[in-house]
Amino acid sequence: MTSSRWTVPLLSALFVLLWASGFIVAKLATRTTDVPTVLFWRFVVAAAVTGAAAAWLRPGLPRGRVLAHLVVTALLLQVGVFSAVFTGVARGVPAGLTSLIVGLAPLLVGLLTPLVLRTRLGAAPVIGLIIGAGGVYIVVSGDLSGGGPVGPVLLPVLGMAFLTAGTLYQKRFNDDTPVAASVVVQMVTSMVVLAVAMPFLDPQWLPTGGGGWLAVVWLGVVNSAGTFAVMFVLLRRRSTVHVSALLNLSPATTALLAVPLLAEPLTLRAVLGLAVALVGMFVGLGTWPRRRHREEVSAVTPSGSMRS
Repeated sequence: MTSSRWTVPLLSALFVLLWASGFIVAKLATRTTDVPTVLFWRFVVAAAVTGAAAAWLRPGLPRGRVLAHLVVTALLLQVGVFSAVFTGVARGVPAGLTSLIVGLAPLLVGLLTPLVLRTRLGAAPVIGLIIGAGGVYIVVSGDLSGGGPVGPVLLPVLGMAFLTAGTLYQKRFNDDTPVAASVVVQMVTSMVVLAVAMPFLDPQWLPTGGGGWLAVVWLGVVNSAGTFAVMFVLLRRRSTVHVSALLNLSPATTALLAVPLLAEPLTLRAVLGLAVALVGMFVGLGTWPRRRHREEVSAVTPSGSMRS
């Protein structure tokens, strides 16, 4: 009984760490290896792992329109999101800020869901997105006032847009597709797209040194397959609200990990912005502690996404 009582808290802590680690490892990997190379090998490793899982689970191979929709989802949720996010961190966007910006995607999904899926919209997503955007502004205002580079910050914003579009597309067209089939198609599609694009991008074809290989293996195995597995165990034991709340903790966790691992400074402005954005995320997703009723949130956890 005691071990069972601690299972969910331990898995929850592990999930937050694994999710946040993607942003940290992406920053480390792109310091020595080109972004297309990191992405290509991430998808190669992830495709191998998820392919083995699919072979064991035997969910059936999607065909026709279902397969076509999964390909589109892969272009949005995998190729689009990670190309923008990884390029952003490679050009100097802090890992914590990247995680913070991408973490606003579920709130944007909540705002757009009524238009795409014809469901009712409450005030919480609107208020939460405004508060969250305010938190992001507080974090980046130092660079804006100091004349720092603003252009690279738009890359994680683009990644957030891809994540939002991919989540809505996934929910609209692939909601009934078995998870194992959905993920393996997305990973294989992304691997093929990167393989076709690589000759035109003229990158290095192999990661640099043992550290580069370790990074892509971590991104493909631990951060993709591992995070995904832990997430679904939690979804079986708890509601989507619980997982949404854990995702909200990712920006702060990433920022804290970035201090010793990436030597990124944690300024008072960044702490204040993270705190404001965290409040916005909890309000927008209906996970604020005062709300004790069981309210399911339809916004979060796109299949296979942001296991960076």
